Amino acid sequence: MLEYANLKALAVVVSEGGFERAAKVLHITQSAVSQRIRQLEEKVGQSLLIRSNPVVATPTGKRLLRHYSQVQLLESELRAEMDADDPNHPTTVRIAVNADSLATWFLPAIAGMFSRHAWLLELIVDDESYTHHLLKNGEAVGCVTTTENPMAGCSSEFLGTMEYLAVATPEFARRYFGNGEELAKAATPLSISQAQLAKAPAVVFSTKDKLHEKYLAHYFQMTAGQWWQHTIPSSESFLEAINLSLGYGLVGHLQAKPLIDKGILIELTPQQRMRVPLYWQHWNIKAKQTTLVYRALAATAQHHLLQT
Repeated sequence: MLEYANLKALAVVVSEGGFERAAKVLHITQSAVSQRIRQLEEKVGQSLLIRSNPVVATPTGKRLLRHYSQVQLLESELRAEMDADDPNHPTTVRIAVNADSLATWFLPAIAGMFSRHAWLLELIVDDESYTHHLLKNGEAVGCVTTTENPMAGCSSEFLGTMEYLAVATPEFARRYFGNGEELAKAATPLSISQAQLAKAPAVVFSTKDKLHEKYLAHYFQMTAGQWWQHTIPSSESFLEAINLSLGYGLVGHLQAKPLIDKGILIELTPQQRMRVPLYWQHWNIKAKQTTLVYRALAATAQHHLLQT
């Protein structure tokens, strides 16, 4: 049987990145923290931490952290049922979500539910193709992800599809692709060449984000390194950079279409869009938090995301 005080010490050491800071959080000595970790490692017979700076969990350590997070959630639910969501003991729900969803439909979907319950929200923002790793590692109880197949011990539910449009300001389009007004009024995509795209700076969200790379590979047979790009890992600043004519980029339809309607941006290739299906994955445990979060997300996604 595992000692949960030792599991808690493991979780705090990893979250704080070291033994000294974990000791301050747990209000015990650093040697006591080390002793708890050592007892846990002796119990499982494996090393649980890589003593780097910051300290990180080994694969076995991550499995224990996932187990500890699941138990915490179930205990929080039990306490909430017994105390009728006592605000003095709020449940923390950790969710991994991609930046585009967070900037548009995600928070409106769950804000009302979190307001009604004594729950605290802890969001971890990452690329939609990576969020399921946070679920696998036990850092989140659920995630918005592009991964359809459920991981072991998890369920996967389709939420909807985000469509991404290649957009730029008319000024940028005139500079790199010809007449911006013609592009805006064109019923079919104008001929944009590889040579033009090679010189037109793109705006990319992060090095993890491969959507732009896939777009150029699929529609223009270009490979990585054949174009210039700005890398701006902020959803708001990413869009602002495009609005300021720093480059063109792929913007989700929820953000792109209002700006196109106002004439602030134009769509460069209206018949060449990228579709990204989104799923809600969560642990298969009987916790009302994950069930209610899914219901709230599904209801809002029905109206904002494409369902075909």
